[in-house]
Order: sequence, then structure tokens, then C-alpha cells
Amino acid sequence: MDHDSLKEKIPHGDAMFPLMVHVFETDVCLQERIVSHWHAELEFLVVTRGCADFHIDAENYRVQKGDLLFVNTNRLHSATAVAKEPFCFFAVVFSPSLLGNYGNDSIWQKYVEPVLHNKVRFPEHIRPQENWEQEVLVLLTQVQNIYLQQETAYELLLKAKLYEMWYLLFAHSQSAQEATGLSDYRIVRIKAVLNYIQEHYRQKITLAELAAEFQMSEGQFCRFFRSMINLSTVEYINSCRISESGVLLQETDKEIGEIAGLVGFNNISYFNKTFRRYMHCSPTQFRQNGKRSET
Repeated sequence: MDHDSLKEKIPHGDAMFPLMVHVFETDVCLQERIVSHWHAELEFLVVTRGCADFHIDAENYRVQKGDLLFVNTNRLHSATAVAKEPFCFFAVVFSPSLLGNYGNDSIWQKYVEPVLHNKVRFPEHIRPQENWEQEVLVLLTQVQNIYLQQETAYELLLKAKLYEMWYLLFAHSQSAQEATGLSDYRIVRIKAVLNYIQEHYRQKITLAELAAEFQMSEGQFCRFFRSMINLSTVEYINSCRISESGVLLQETDKEIGEIAGLVGFNNISYFNKTFRRYMHCSPTQFRQNGKRSET
């Protein structure tokens, strides 16, 4: 099994300045707005429109416009939202090395490394009310603007803003003893489950097969999966299949029945019904809409 299949492949800046700001307007047709993934970089996210359920490992946060999220390195995260409802955000993603210096200096040892190793816990979800929380929101907005404008020496200003945010978060953080975290075992297990589904959803895959693979009863597996992902197993598998079918509909000329089979549906009627439930149109209409948008 390839345990890296959920690792995000998108580059975040380059080796000389490993930071990027991503601006997202998610697809309102889908319930799953951010597919479960992880990366070695740190991430700050600001919700700019709508609301969603944001999942970091097994924690679930109901987020809305103006909320902030912090995602530490290698944390599995995703987001779901009600179909047809908007969910937009910008994310500041950067390598922890940007906060370091040449050598293992005291700043790295005292203030960065403890966070990376979860000895100090930053708040993951902030709904800005206190002054320091509002300051963090202002700083993140400034980071977005500075990055997009990229005026002379913008990298210096970006790094200064990151340090200022880090100070505010560190000053209001928890020690590992104070924080109640989820066991690493559950996190490792759900990553393995999602990897398995990503590798096999194009084939026939049953709940009994998944439960047996991970040595649980079907009931235990269902409860575990929903507690970690906030979707049922069937909903998650179907979302993977429908998402890929949308790509094939717009990027290939394959027949709809063939596409259904390629993504794991062995019944064209069930595929059409499921596609309409997720995308609010038929596969044919989805393909036609995609072609019209290209003209």
C-alpha cells in the first residue's frame, strides 16, 4: 500500500522562498469541498465566504466567514459543506524552515520545534473576538495582500508578519499536558483506511472488505470512519467516484456507461442517480455545461 497517496502534491513556493498563498472558491455541487490530505508544510486558513465543517485529524470545527484555522505539519485535514452553499477561503502554506535560521538556533529550539513536535499546541480554530485573535486575522490578510502584490523586498515583510503571528499564537498556546489530543494510533489508522479506499474505489469495494482489512466488525468500522471523517463510508467512496467521473466527462469523449464502470459503478442507473444527487444535474448535462464554458 502506498501510504503517501494522500500527501498533497501541489508545490508551496520554491526552495528559495517556500511560501504560497492559495485563494479557493470551492465547487458548490460537491459536499466534500477539500479532499482529505496532508502535507509537510504549516497552513493558516481564513474563511472568506460561507460556512463548512472543517476536519483536522479527528477534530471537527464548524467554521464561518472570518474564522481562522491552523493546521500543523502532517495533519490530515478536509472540509465538507452543504451542497449549493458557498465556501470560500484563502490559505497561507509555508515550510517550517521559513521560521528557522542557519543552524539550530534558540528561536527554533524554544518556539518552533516544540510546536512541530506537538509539545506546544496552537489553537486550531479561532473565531476572532479577543484583541490578539483579531490581530492574527489582520496579519493573515496583510500576508495575502503582500504576497499577491509582490512589491520590492516583499519576502522580508512576509517573514516579519509570520514571526508576529507566531508570537501571538505561541503566547496563547497550550502545553501538551494541558491539551487533550487524539491518539496517534487512530490518526495512523484512518490515513491507512483512506489510502486503501483511494487505491481501490475504482473496483468493487464493500464494507465487509474494509472492515476485514482493518480487523474490525462492520459496525465498529462504520462508527470509526464517521467519527474521523464525518461522512459515512459509502458517502466518501461515492464522492471519490463522482469526482473522478466529472473529470472524465469533461476531459474525454468516453461513453457515460464506460466512465461509470471505470470509476467503480457496475450499474449505469445507480451511477446516474448518484451523480445527480451529488452534482444536481445528469452526467450528460454536466458534460454539455463543461463544453459550453470552454467556448
